[in-house]
Amino acid sequence: MPPAPVESERDRSVLAELLASVAPDQAVLLADALLDEFGSIGAILSESEEALRRVIGSQDAVIRLLIATEKLLMAQLQNELPKKLISATDEKLIRYLQASMGSLAEETMRVLFLDNANHLIRDQIFGHGSPRKVIVQPRNILKRSLELNASAIILVHNHPGGDVQPSPSDVKFTMLIKMLCRELEIKLHDHIVIAGNKWSSFRRMKLL
Repeated sequence: MPPAPVESERDRSVLAELLASVAPDQAVLLADALLDEFGSIGAILSESEEALRRVIGSQDAVIRLLIATEKLLMAQLQNELPKKLISATDEKLIRYLQASMGSLAEETMRVLFLDNANHLIRDQIFGHGSPRKVIVQPRNILKRSLELNASAIILVHNHPGGDVQPSPSDVKFTMLIKMLCRELEIKLHDHIVIAGNKWSSFRRMKLL
C-alpha cells in the first residue's frame, strides 16, 4: 500500500533535509528519486548499497550517509530493548523488529536467542529469500541454539506482501521447530510475523 500523501510529503521533506548535509544542491532531486523508487524512508534505509547506487549512481557521500543513518537508528532501537524480555510481543521489541524488517523487499528469517532468565543472547539473521519465500534449515537454528547455550528462542520473519497471516508453510516450519526444541529442552516462545507496520504472533493466535 503506498504511503498517504501527508506521510509521503513528510518523508520527502525529512529525507531532503538529511541529504542536504552532504549534497545541498541535489538533495531534493535525490530524495525524490529514492522515494519514487523505494516508497518510504524505512524502505530506503533497508536497501543494499547496490540498490541505492542503481537509483542515484555514484553519490558516495549520500550512500555512506544513508547506511550510517540506518546503523544509528538500529543501534538506538537495540539499546532500547529490555534487558529481560517478559514477553515476545514486548512493545519495544516489536518496534525494533518493524524498523529492521518491515520494509524489506524479500522474506528474511531471524532468530532471537535467550538464556534461562530470558535475557537476549544473540539476534541473528538466518536466511533471505524471494518476496514470498525464505528457506531455512531447522537444524541450523537448533545447532546455533546449542552453541550459544540458549534456553529459549523467538522466531521472526517478514511478509513483504503486507499480509501478517501465517502461511501453511510458516505453520509447518514452526511446528517442526517446536518439536525439535522440545527434544532439546529449548523453549520456543513465539513466532512473530512482520509486515510493514503490522505484526502477528503465533502464540496470540493460539498456534503455539
